[in-house]
Amino acid sequence: MSNPLKQLGAYGQSFWLDFLSRPMITSSELARLIEDDGLRGVTSNPTIFDKAIGSTDEYDEEIVELAARGLSSEAIFEALAVHDVQKACDLLRLVYEAADGQDGFVSLELPPDLAYDTEGSIREARRLFALIDRPNAMIKVPGTPQGIPAIEQLIADGVNVNITLLFSIQNYEQVMEAYLRGVERRAELGLAVNRIASVASFFVSRVDTEVDRRLDELIAQTESPERRARLEALKGKVAIANAKIAYQRFKRVFLEGERFKRLQERHGARIQRPLWASTSTKNPAYSDVMYVEHLIGPYTVQTMAPVTVEAYRDHGQPRPNTVEEGVEEAEQTLAALAEVGINYDEVTELLQRQGVDLFAESYRSLMRRIDEKRRQLAVAIEGRASQLGPFDRDVRATAERLVRQRVIERLWARDPSIWSQDPTVQRAIAERLGWLAVHETMLERVGELEALTEEVRQAGFRQAVLLGMGGSSLAPEVFQRVFGNEARSPELIVLDTTNPDTIARLERELDLDRTLFIVSSKSGTTIETTSLYRYWYSRLAERKGEAAARHFIAITDPGTPLAREAQEQGFRRLFLNPPDIGGRYSALSYFGLVPAAVIGLPVRALLEPAQQMVERLRAERIDNPGLWFGAALAQLAEAGRDKVTFITEPGLASLGDWLEQLLAESTGKQETGLIPIVGEPHLAPDGYGADRVFVGIDLALQPHPQTEALLDALAAVGHPVLRSRLWNTWELGAEFLRWEVATAVAGALLGINPFDEPNVQESKDRTGRLLDGFVKTRELTTPPPTAASELVLASGVTATSVPEAIERFLGEVRHGGYLALLAFADPTQEVDRRLQEARRLLLERLGVATTLGYGPRYLHSIGQLYKGGPAGGAFLLIVVEPRADLPIPEVPYTFRTLFLAQAFGDYQALADRGKPVLLLRISGDPVHGLDWLLQHLVTAAAR
Repeated sequence: MSNPLKQLGAYGQSFWLDFLSRPMITSSELARLIEDDGLRGVTSNPTIFDKAIGSTDEYDEEIVELAARGLSSEAIFEALAVHDVQKACDLLRLVYEAADGQDGFVSLELPPDLAYDTEGSIREARRLFALIDRPNAMIKVPGTPQGIPAIEQLIADGVNVNITLLFSIQNYEQVMEAYLRGVERRAELGLAVNRIASVASFFVSRVDTEVDRRLDELIAQTESPERRARLEALKGKVAIANAKIAYQRFKRVFLEGERFKRLQERHGARIQRPLWASTSTKNPAYSDVMYVEHLIGPYTVQTMAPVTVEAYRDHGQPRPNTVEEGVEEAEQTLAALAEVGINYDEVTELLQRQGVDLFAESYRSLMRRIDEKRRQLAVAIEGRASQLGPFDRDVRATAERLVRQRVIERLWARDPSIWSQDPTVQRAIAERLGWLAVHETMLERVGELEALTEEVRQAGFRQAVLLGMGGSSLAPEVFQRVFGNEARSPELIVLDTTNPDTIARLERELDLDRTLFIVSSKSGTTIETTSLYRYWYSRLAERKGEAAARHFIAITDPGTPLAREAQEQGFRRLFLNPPDIGGRYSALSYFGLVPAAVIGLPVRALLEPAQQMVERLRAERIDNPGLWFGAALAQLAEAGRDKVTFITEPGLASLGDWLEQLLAESTGKQETGLIPIVGEPHLAPDGYGADRVFVGIDLALQPHPQTEALLDALAAVGHPVLRSRLWNTWELGAEFLRWEVATAVAGALLGINPFDEPNVQESKDRTGRLLDGFVKTRELTTPPPTAASELVLASGVTATSVPEAIERFLGEVRHGGYLALLAFADPTQEVDRRLQEARRLLLERLGVATTLGYGPRYLHSIGQLYKGGPAGGAFLLIVVEPRADLPIPEVPYTFRTLFLAQAFGDYQALADRGKPVLLLRISGDPVHGLDWLLQHLVTAAAR
């Protein structure tokens, strides 16, 4: 006896399965359905995944792994669903290829909260389609009024779309029109349309369920036997009638219409097939296969739930072209429905709204189910997220104490007593907590930032140079390095130095006529930013006169000198940031997001994960990702593990620089703090001292094998390891927020105010005095040399030669301390390679943690910790004297003078604090001088 399911294919109908689960894939059940029953596709939705995850423990191991990586419940679901869809796509790939791309598809639904959000649906569908990365994947988009334009755009983008929750003929006609317009738009651009697939999913049985309910109400109200019989006769008829009329509309457009025929003949466009969904019979009085048997026809898809598959396989009786039987009767059925007082349009509109609500509730149920799984598996999750060894008990006790003290609740209530009981300090802290809600403020301003993106594109800028220091530059730099700039938007170049060699080198590379400058300073008075702005504005004014102002955007606090300058000069744009946010906490404010918008990033995609992270960061539980990291870092620091060593996968390496500033400037004061170690070469796991805690950061979908292996090996030899895993790079916004909360929590435990930077001014004051002296004497006071060679002058360590000074200095590097390489130099590839090599050799020979930073950049990131943080640091300050010089308009000194004054000012600040510091001044060829220095560093470190 032939298989009724397979026979459907002979009559032109594709059999798809309306269910997907991990056991179905791993047990070969899906493969058997393909082979034995002629399965040609799969559909899924939140209800299906809710049932799948709830009915098996096969997802538990992956939930543990993903939760341990710090993923939200939403991100965990997405990971599970994408994995299942990918595997199902792979199993159906032979079907897809055999059908020349006409069949073999697997559909994944958009999150239900996007049903009424056109732009959100477009963004998310593009992202999911790219994430699944299979040609036989389809994204399900509801046919709501807001979904229709999204469908058109996605088809134009080349995304396969399954339009879902269709009930009315009118809505179906809108969907067909959207598909045709999308294909036409794509063809007009000269892009291929012959592999784009789409189905329009008509929901069947739900129509009868609602209409029958209304008919029963009317039957109960009528006393006329004739009217009662007429009403009874309509029960169980409307859904099939509705679908048959829809099929006639389909034929008119795709099989008979000239418009589609042209697209098909000229471009190879594919037919958008009608798909019959919700075909399980709800009323036991009806045949359990009636919605299948009456809707068989060419170019159609029938997706069935497992119960209907079993029933049809058992007793289905397929006949060809039943969808065209009784079409006239179907028309009469719908007419009769109106005659008895049931408004068909009202029914179908209600069903679509209910469908959205039903999927939304299923999605919420799914999230609750994953949350419950997380709670059930909490012990396993914590074990994966943190490998703290003997420190686990103390960290856990610290976290539990914070929960009892309601620290998280108080943080979100902006209670400054978490950090200080001093009323003056509390007032200052209260004015620095705006970062807790800035993501919400910025979400309200997405339209403004999207308009900026388009304005910059239209203006034709190809480079954007950000003039800013520290918190004004580090997050934008992360965005450029992680995402890159969108093809039509300018590349972002961060200029955070006063080195005239660097400035001159950049000027040679820029096309000034097509360069936008972003002047970014919270105070509006930062000396580096102000000096750079004056230089570049004068250069553009020479070329463009007053029109130079159109090349400038400013980001600053209200009422600053920079704000006034931007208004007076007529800058292209001025963005006034909320003033209650410190620079290092400003990544999700205008300071981070304006540059992101300039390079074409969709800022909403950065903000929405941060908003989702808030729910987890508000939880008064020890698995709150901010509380747990903050408790762990502070507790480990008290145990002597204060060197927070970041090991990031290569694509996220720049995040380390942002984290360096956040931790160092927030906690490095009052002779305590966390010492961030970023970008350090790796040793063998047993080569590190007992002062380390390691933090691994990578991507959930693309774990870096070397990073994973190193972290596991470090934990195996007893080093504490914390792990943070982003679901994708768009979760950077969430990661920023997690670390800001973690830093605030750690600051409370360390007994410091994480929102001030009391020692940064020390270098600034000494630089200012050197510049004042220069203005008076026209000569810059330099530190007296204590040793000299042909290439290098040494200051700070008395010796008979520079090599001896280096050896004596390295002798002061203490075990358990750290060595900071501070380079005032132009960071060319040749210079950077030599400094990195020096760092590696000193790390290996001395066995202490190392940092490396370029000046004056580091003054605005880790400089606070160097002066105010824990004892034990030794500072090798390398100054490569610039060979170029450039004027700074409106001030009586040049960039070379400012640059050297900053280097010597920081040297003096460190020396005045009694820190071990050696200043090495290289003149002439920097590469030659660094090679000489590298040779003598190696020799001295070996002794």
